[in-house]
Amino acid sequence: MGQSVSHERVGTTPAACMRRKRQALYDEGNVQCKMHIPVSFGERLKELKARYKMRGLDHVISAMIRRAMVDYSADELIAPPPPEDHMKRKQIAVHIPREHHAFLESVALRNRGIPLGVALETIGAHVSDLTPAPQQLPLIDEGGSAVSG
Repeated sequence: MGQSVSHERVGTTPAACMRRKRQALYDEGNVQCKMHIPVSFGERLKELKARYKMRGLDHVISAMIRRAMVDYSADELIAPPPPEDHMKRKQIAVHIPREHHAFLESVALRNRGIPLGVALETIGAHVSDLTPAPQQLPLIDEGGSAVSG
């Protein structure tokens, strides 16, 4: 009979797996954003994640920023007073699209260079509904003719 072929298992470490996942996120145009937020705001994000059945904080924060980009300009988003637990902070690291990161930075700059965590709190103070905003359908199709209803 033939000789048996031994198969060597190549183990993948958790670190290598995470590195591949992060690289895939970067390849899609995402940016890692590390922020310090109050514990109470972190709890609110978890509650929104559960209410809207989202997979992770990345999705919650992206939905929050996306909604803010539709409803507000960076100039309209003024930082609220700090919450009672503003000294009890936790660090989060999320991957968000570059345009969301740019909007978060513009909110921070508009408010005299506040940290990105406070800029996210500012957005969170104005956005409570994460359902996607309605989109305007194009009035002219790609062929250049008017769409009739």
